[in-house]
Amino acid sequence: IIRLEGRGSACHSDQCHKCLAWDGGLYRCEECVGKCLYCAACTVEAHARTPLHWIQRWNGNTFERVSLRNLGLRVQLLHSAGEVCQNRHEDQDPNFVVLHTNGIHYVHVDFCSCEQRGGRKPDGSKLDRPTQLLDMRLFPATAHVPHTAATFAVLDDFHVKTNLGNICATKYYQSLVHATDGAGIGHQPVTDARSQDRRTQWQVMVRAWRCLMTLKRRGALHDVRSVDELPDGELAARCPACPHLGINTNDPLARLFLCCDACFRLSNRVNKATDESDPSVLAGLAYRVRENDYQAFAKHVFATEKDKDQEPSTCSNFDAVGLANQKGGKHLRSTGITGVFCQRHEFWQPNGHARLHKGEKYFTTDYLLVSVMRHFVWLQLLVIAYDIACQWSKNLSERLCRIPPGFNIAPRAATFIGQVLPKTVFVVPKFHLAAHKQACQSSFNLTFTPGVGLTDGEASERAWSGVNPVAASMKEMGPGSARDTMEDRCGFWNWWKHCGIGKLLATRMMQAVEDGEEQCDIFTEFSQSVKDVSAGDLAMWIEKIERWEKTHEGDNPYEPIESCKLRMRRVRRRAHKRPGHERSSGKVTEQDVRAVQRDNELWRRNTRYRSEVQATAPDLFGAIPPSDQVIEEGEDRRPEHELQYFPSDLPPEARRTIRPFLVEIEADIRLAAMAKDLDDMKGHLRLRSCLNRFKRDNITGQHANTRARAAQNTVQSLIDDAADRYLRSREAYMAL
Repeated sequence: IIRLEGRGSACHSDQCHKCLAWDGGLYRCEECVGKCLYCAACTVEAHARTPLHWIQRWNGNTFERVSLRNLGLRVQLLHSAGEVCQNRHEDQDPNFVVLHTNGIHYVHVDFCSCEQRGGRKPDGSKLDRPTQLLDMRLFPATAHVPHTAATFAVLDDFHVKTNLGNICATKYYQSLVHATDGAGIGHQPVTDARSQDRRTQWQVMVRAWRCLMTLKRRGALHDVRSVDELPDGELAARCPACPHLGINTNDPLARLFLCCDACFRLSNRVNKATDESDPSVLAGLAYRVRENDYQAFAKHVFATEKDKDQEPSTCSNFDAVGLANQKGGKHLRSTGITGVFCQRHEFWQPNGHARLHKGEKYFTTDYLLVSVMRHFVWLQLLVIAYDIACQWSKNLSERLCRIPPGFNIAPRAATFIGQVLPKTVFVVPKFHLAAHKQACQSSFNLTFTPGVGLTDGEASERAWSGVNPVAASMKEMGPGSARDTMEDRCGFWNWWKHCGIGKLLATRMMQAVEDGEEQCDIFTEFSQSVKDVSAGDLAMWIEKIERWEKTHEGDNPYEPIESCKLRMRRVRRRAHKRPGHERSSGKVTEQDVRAVQRDNELWRRNTRYRSEVQATAPDLFGAIPPSDQVIEEGEDRRPEHELQYFPSDLPPEARRTIRPFLVEIEADIRLAAMAKDLDDMKGHLRLRSCLNRFKRDNITGQHANTRARAAQNTVQSLIDDAADRYLRSREAYMAL
């Protein structure tokens, strides 16, 4: 049996493998290499430097787990392994609990009280317990008289797994409990009736560790200043690729790219905790604004604009604008978070996020923008992306001017209005741009903005993906815990981006050089072809575009003269106003035509009128497909059984016998339909390219490939339909 348990080929006798002792029990370590059995004394001696290993004792039938403390191991602080402090009896704790990656342990800890090993301070007093534990790489649960500690290893392991694997502190603690005594039948700290649950102490240590990691990432652990003396935003890890005057650029005209957005998933519920009982440790020192100053500003806005709703949207009805005036948020301390990010590299900005008050109010974004710009006092050129930039930017200057001088952001708001705002370019992220009206799609388009390259402005959506997994946990936290957790997530995200930004920028540079050469060749060839046909028009277009990009005055050259939808609508209106048309009042609807179809007798009497109605109703083109159904003898012939003839279907000789304006109407309709079909086809082709790339890079497995292929087939059918419609319209137009 012992051999089957893995004692090894070198251990065949029932004696200690080291001292060959026969008396007492035999033990083995679960974590040391090798499965040889040792006596209790040799086991304790071998684990003087590894006191947190689990030991198994052979009881004659099976191995049972025991702790090194029960075998007599004592951990002496501030001394080398095996040494004993002469004054250890003065300060010892035989029931000290230590949390480690392999479980929860009872450890007999002897604190040092002598002077030989630095156990006393220069004034003669003893070195306190927390400091001695930290020297042993044990993090105490309290700074007074700790009876619980966690190893640096378990805290670091949790910190990585909670940021990458989204494991909350409670679940991780439960995993330690299961690793200690999964069956719950032993006498370990988690199941011993004499001990207390250490979950509360664990959460305190985790929160303190998160704050220390924020200090460590910024290099502020050895700062001679205290935390209270640090300026706002000092602990935030900055984007190394954004312009910082005197660090990575000496150009005062360098351009900064920012983007704003709100996330309603990161709400926080009202509970017993308050700002006094659960304060934030890093209030305003990293990525969040100072809560007291922000709340005072919010109260001022609500008091001065109590009965005012946010300006109604002149563009599409966005959720961000609609939710701004909502009256919800019941039982919620905050309904979400608004943040400011680096648009190109997806970094959280210092003092760049704050909680929302019942919707996405403009004043929250205004406050955050000015708070972030305090860290770029030299800046003059700014490109800022916001999904509702067309509405938010309208009265931004007026709202900033109304900030009272008593607030700490008032001086920077005045500087921003005079120095940065006149040269600020407002854009809409590319994914959100399609939901805007046509005028916004040309005036707030990143593609038409000089100097932005392939920036899409959607950095906020990627940054939210790093914090959304903890939304459920943060919703139940107290105010201070939720803020410190959010600070840790932002810090980890920035640090992770910071470590990989060198490789990212190198990859982008190589891709930009390759694509730039290709696009330059295409543009040069196209410009030369236009110049050969009309050099004057080319010069006029270039001059118009350059003037618009410099001053944004005059007509926008990027705004289409007429979209496909507007063109089709104009053709319809013109068709209804044609002279000689009997139905001059109102719009011809599908119900009108269906009513004519249902009445056979009326259809037989008004064949000519019915043809004119269908020719003047562009939205009914093809609504009644021609039918080749065979009509049985004696069966009543209905209108839908008949072929539909338009002017383009008639021979040229017969076409001359119908009214000329019907030919003109169909020609206009066919031309507008061709433009619309081409526009639809381009959109479907772009979608097909995106699906093909996504399938190639991300899809594996038969099930996923089958679903992806079904999506590709659906898009391909839309492309084929648009192509067929275009060819039919073109054939009819050419016939006319």
